Amino acid sequence: MGDLIRQLGDIRVTNLGENFGVLSDTIEVSVSVLLMLGGILITFLIQRWADKAGEVQSAANVGKGGGLRTHEERGIRE
Repeated sequence: MGDLIRQLGDIRVTNLGENFGVLSDTIEVSVSVLLMLGGILITFLIQRWADKAGEVQSAANVGKGGGLRTHEERGIRE
């Protein structure tokens, strides 16, 4: 366990400008966009998994028969 902590402590952040030169800004923006899209995808997959978990519909969700209607819909005359 001590070796793992030591290896994690030895990780150094390098300068993108030294490694990639002129393309450093492009690479930085590309990685940022990929991370955002990855986060959206992970959130979508977790939400889809949670929806499949069999959670009971709430009573307020009357569109799918979750419970009784507490009020009547407004008609054309109102």
